[in-house]
Amino acid sequence: MKIYKKVIACILTLMMFFAQMPVNVFAANQKNNIPLDIVLVLDVSGSMSDPISKTDSTKRIDILKDSINQFIDSFAQSNSKKNDEKYQSRISIIKFAGDKSDKVGNDTYQENRNTYNYTQIMSDFFTATNDNKAKLEDVVNSIRPAGATRSDYAMELALEKIKQSKNDESRKYAKRVVLFLTDGQPTAFSTFDDTVANGAIKASKEIKKDAEVYAFGMFTETNPSSTGHAGSSWTDKEKFNAYMHGVSSNYPDATTYDNLGDRAKNSAYYMGVKNSNDAKTAINNVVNKLFSMTYADANYTKVTEAKKRIPSDLTLYTDETVQALEDVLKDVKYDLDITQQDTVDGYADAINKAINQLKYKSADYTEVDKAIEKANKLNKDNYKDFSKVEDAIKTVVRSKNITEQDEVDAMAKAINDAIDALVFQLKIKYGSNGGTGTMANPTVELNKEFTFPKCEYVAPNGKHFKGWQVDNTVYKVGDKRVFTKDDQNKEIKAVWEEHTFDQKLKEVNGVSTLKDKATCTTNAIYYKSCACGQVSTTETFEDKDTKLGHEYTKQIKDAKYLKSQGSNCQEHDAYWYACSRCDVSAKDDENAQDKYYESAEVGNHVSSKDWNKDSNNHWHSCTVPGCNEVSDKGNHVYDQEVESSEYLATPATCMTPARYYKSCICGAKGTEAFAATGTHLGHAYIEVKNPQFLREKATNCKEHDTYWYVCSRCGKTSKTINKYYEDKDSKGEHISSDWIIDQQPTVAKEGSKHKECTVCKEVLETEKIAKLENVKTETKKEETASKKEIKVESKKAVTTGDNTNSIVPIVLLGISLLGIYMIVMKKYVR
Repeated sequence: MKIYKKVIACILTLMMFFAQMPVNVFAANQKNNIPLDIVLVLDVSGSMSDPISKTDSTKRIDILKDSINQFIDSFAQSNSKKNDEKYQSRISIIKFAGDKSDKVGNDTYQENRNTYNYTQIMSDFFTATNDNKAKLEDVVNSIRPAGATRSDYAMELALEKIKQSKNDESRKYAKRVVLFLTDGQPTAFSTFDDTVANGAIKASKEIKKDAEVYAFGMFTETNPSSTGHAGSSWTDKEKFNAYMHGVSSNYPDATTYDNLGDRAKNSAYYMGVKNSNDAKTAINNVVNKLFSMTYADANYTKVTEAKKRIPSDLTLYTDETVQALEDVLKDVKYDLDITQQDTVDGYADAINKAINQLKYKSADYTEVDKAIEKANKLNKDNYKDFSKVEDAIKTVVRSKNITEQDEVDAMAKAINDAIDALVFQLKIKYGSNGGTGTMANPTVELNKEFTFPKCEYVAPNGKHFKGWQVDNTVYKVGDKRVFTKDDQNKEIKAVWEEHTFDQKLKEVNGVSTLKDKATCTTNAIYYKSCACGQVSTTETFEDKDTKLGHEYTKQIKDAKYLKSQGSNCQEHDAYWYACSRCDVSAKDDENAQDKYYESAEVGNHVSSKDWNKDSNNHWHSCTVPGCNEVSDKGNHVYDQEVESSEYLATPATCMTPARYYKSCICGAKGTEAFAATGTHLGHAYIEVKNPQFLREKATNCKEHDTYWYVCSRCGKTSKTINKYYEDKDSKGEHISSDWIIDQQPTVAKEGSKHKECTVCKEVLETEKIAKLENVKTETKKEETASKKEIKVESKKAVTTGDNTNSIVPIVLLGISLLGIYMIVMKKYVR
């Protein structure tokens, strides 16, 4: 008897053991032949020749080559076990460093006598097997690091390959994967480049719509736990790690490294590689994950779209056609994969067909009756013309069914439209408020928008039209207002305001505002104007850079223009040309030193080059020994405008130019000053976080307060040029949502709900939901549905992606049974 107890105990033990094992251990895995299209994006910049770290002298490029060759070998072995090409995986290789090339190969270019790698596709999609994998490995081994780190170009090429795979009908059911390996900052030259980083993230965002993107950081500061921080002043380390997250599938909606969006649930697509072992581990983990991929679920979009067509109120249709639709919906299975897409699409067709066969009941005249009741409550004597309402009621036909509901609704609409079109006898008038002229009183309809028109009154002297005032509100031309019965006999009063001459226009209404034309040395001056078109008679502005400049073509034989006098009777006098417009001598213009000519006159005197002068006069002395003659003697004429420190009258300010004293041609300084155009300093704006300079408070948690800049010299703000900055250290308050259900409560378990910010999605408040009361009201129909669900769950468990070989547990079971048999036989032999 004891032996039987032992046998039974063993059998029960085995039954408990196998009961704990997943059903799929014994099931044949039908999803282990999923093909992959893989794009390897490899950093071949110059820094890849550096050691991976201070403690590991292995070069980064060697680690990359070993890792990628290890990767290729894994897929070559896998492909060699598959005879059907559609189940084999393909690999494409892209290198990136400098400029982008559209050619396929391993090309370089010269720049400043240096050789750099192109960013280019090294190999199109290639199916590696044990027999041909050397060809792909040779591509990897041919890499020689040199160049920048243009990851943006690389991801653009990767996007092309992913699109090519997606559009390839023979790869219809393939999974697409991108492996991005880099050793440092994205650069165009040598430092972290925001444009390159964000360009790579932008391209990757498009890739992530159709593929998974893994990112590997191959340097000591790689840190997948870092995603930067709020505010500005990021370190390059923070930028790099945030950028790697943005490229990877961790953040599917990332647009820039500092705007990653929400992270994908349970995502770990960014891995750090700080040594050779890290690289091997990371690659092995990814290979194992890729080999464990299963076919994607079937696309139920058509089913979902078909279900969206189901009318929200099925009570409008016959019971028979509604039941037919419900029967079709019960037949839909939601656990099919992409290879069974035709079946899923068939579900959609059946649902659409059942929807199309729904039959309506009688039409609903509720709205028609409401409209008629509404019309009957009105006093038709209060309106200009009530006949259209009566005509609309007469057209009502009561024999329509629900298939003609639009016609019935049109009847109701016609009555309501006629009611809405009724015009109340409302009287409104205009008021000139000091203006002159007349305007006909407006036609204003009750409870309808009235558009305020252009003012036809003539404004009082010195003023222009501002708007129309009704009660305490001023409306601009084109604004709208609804007048009610309470507005009877109200006045629409014109409002006037003073001119503000702040417009700098050269022409107003086709008429020039010129005050003074430009001269050789002064800019043109124009009158300012008001926004209404009135031109000032006193306020002006200067049109910069319009002065004409001198034109040296005029000959004046005068001492003022004498360049040099003949030293004796055999030499001619030389004169400077004068400006044809203002007679200024070319002598004083350093850019016109070649503007002189020789005259017919000769002289015996050789005048000194420098002027002699006293308080009233200046002259040239003859340099001939023993000659005391003088020439060119004359009074000082202060007509020279020289911008030199010795003539400075007043220095420049933020808004006004420096002023200099005019001088005589001999250098004597006068008392009249002139403005040096273009020498004003301009405002030196700085950031001052003071409430008086606040421009706008942040309205939500993703916005920052903004401030006007302040001039450090004169204290004026940048409001007039609308220039401001954000206070990155500030932000607005969260905006809470309503309660969102996270987990519906059941009889056995509490539910949960939360409130979150509608702007940034941060969870603000959580709360439990009490368990449901256990009421036993199950029907036979519910029991049948439950059994169907159990049957579906059993089937789903058998078709998971587990690759466990069913032979092992069967052998274990056989050995266990054999052991039991031997125990029993041994007992009987004894």
